[in-house]
Amino acid sequence: MTTESVPAGLWSTDDVEELTGILAARRSRLWQLTEPADLAAWVFADPAPAPLDPPPAAFDGDWADGLDEPQRAAWALAGWVARMAVPEAAPTAGTHWLLSRVSDGHGPLLRLTVGVLETLGVYESGEEVWLRVSAVPIGLAMDAGIADLEEWVRRGVDVGEDRTKTLAEDKLLFTCPDIETALWLLRQPPVMAAARMLNAWVAAGPFSFESRYRPEVAGRAWRAAEALISDKASAQTGGERGFDREYAGSSAPADLPVQRSFDANAYRAGVSEHDRLCRALIDHLDAEGIRAGAGLHDVLVDLAWLDADGRQFIAEVKSVVGGNEVEQLRLGLGQVLEYRHRLATRGVAATPVLVVSRYTDQAWFDICAENQVVLVQGEGIAGWTTGLRSAP
Repeated sequence: MTTESVPAGLWSTDDVEELTGILAARRSRLWQLTEPADLAAWVFADPAPAPLDPPPAAFDGDWADGLDEPQRAAWALAGWVARMAVPEAAPTAGTHWLLSRVSDGHGPLLRLTVGVLETLGVYESGEEVWLRVSAVPIGLAMDAGIADLEEWVRRGVDVGEDRTKTLAEDKLLFTCPDIETALWLLRQPPVMAAARMLNAWVAAGPFSFESRYRPEVAGRAWRAAEALISDKASAQTGGERGFDREYAGSSAPADLPVQRSFDANAYRAGVSEHDRLCRALIDHLDAEGIRAGAGLHDVLVDLAWLDADGRQFIAEVKSVVGGNEVEQLRLGLGQVLEYRHRLATRGVAATPVLVVSRYTDQAWFDICAENQVVLVQGEGIAGWTTGLRSAP
């Protein structure tokens, strides 16, 4: 079996839960944007790039101006890796990662630095690419017999000694002879998961290079990556099925850190309730012959599906536990409106649905209706059919 045919079950919920626990033990500014469980799930999810908009920085003009063909390929690869393998890449540029253009003995080099670690180097000549990744997913793939190391060697991929001290025993250094080989390697699911895992860990740590951040470099590479992102590939998944990938669920690990700002019990309850609501909606739709999944055209919606008439729906699911009802409704409505807008810019008209455990203030029904959002609650599953069928 080759790595192109990696089974969906390669990564288990235990893998996600173990990584969640490791990440949750880290105090990080990154948790202002995401949560350890979401980041862990992203590491093992089907890879998809961060959307073009919003970019981390504006770039005026044509990104390819003044670049020859090898340089364009190098910039595209550097931007693609940033958008594929850096968590929350757009909002964390300059605060958790940067892309720099430097020179060494081999010529101009595009270098991706995440946290305290340089994780990618691409020479503008296209003659060499090096990549640091976590060793764990590669080991799991080898154990499963789906990492064809002989093929890697035949293609000129070298696994060399990595002398950096950060996670010294837990990472690998790959060197590829050219950009085409690097792309081939990174498109192997175990390698992309390994790149994401390492970047997730270091992105959640300190970042002392903010003064070196050059937004024009990040902005140029971000746009350059579009050369490697196929709109046709998105159409073949989300366009035909109404979603990008199967819903995988999430769960909170048993052992979570005790911090004054982190209520472990509330966190567990929220994750469990979110998963319950997602699965309940999936089962409800399945009973009507409708298949639902997660994500749509690289927009990270909780659930998406096509109804019997071919109408596209997207859903943001929010758990309401304890006294967080107002906070969750405000957050969920904002998110689903954002997702609708991003899909509209891609030419996808979607009906947004906000699914919550409960709401006690009936004004929320009117607020959502005014914004053409369908609001349904988990305690009223019997009424979901009516609510969804009456959607505008």
